[in-house]
Amino acid sequence: MRTVKSIILSLLLALPAMAWAQGETYTGRLKQRGANGAVVVVHQDAELEKLVNAAVREDKDTLNPAEDRPQKTTGPYTKDYGYRVQIFMAGNTAQDKAKVKSMARRFKGRFPAINAYVYFNAPHWVCTTGDYKLREDANRMLSQIRSAGFSSACVVRTKINSFK
Repeated sequence: MRTVKSIILSLLLALPAMAWAQGETYTGRLKQRGANGAVVVVHQDAELEKLVNAAVREDKDTLNPAEDRPQKTTGPYTKDYGYRVQIFMAGNTAQDKAKVKSMARRFKGRFPAINAYVYFNAPHWVCTTGDYKLREDANRMLSQIRSAGFSSACVVRTKINSFK
């Protein structure tokens, strides 16, 4: 009976020290009860927790999770819906990727002022060009592109880079 009491007493004395130590780590801060009563539960390996907490200590002196989130930056442009001219689409092999890149280089040789984008849109490699807010602008460019020898070109609605 005495050993049970001593164990309970030891735990009660150790809990405040453990809570203080827990609050001094990034994951410990996450686990603290918020003002609204919410608690974040983190399930991870102890080694991973050591790595996370060590990386945060190296990066920042403060351990405020809200401040530690990366700020969203989009560069000198924002993403909006608009139109691009798709000049080529191929399969999903390495040879297809090379064909699409070759077509993008050919396009840039003919229209150096217009951006060309090569990306994988499963299951195809695609090359699109331009950033047009209005379909009419994309259609005007489409006729120029087709007359330059890109006969399979078409207008597609997609997210574009809307420059500030």
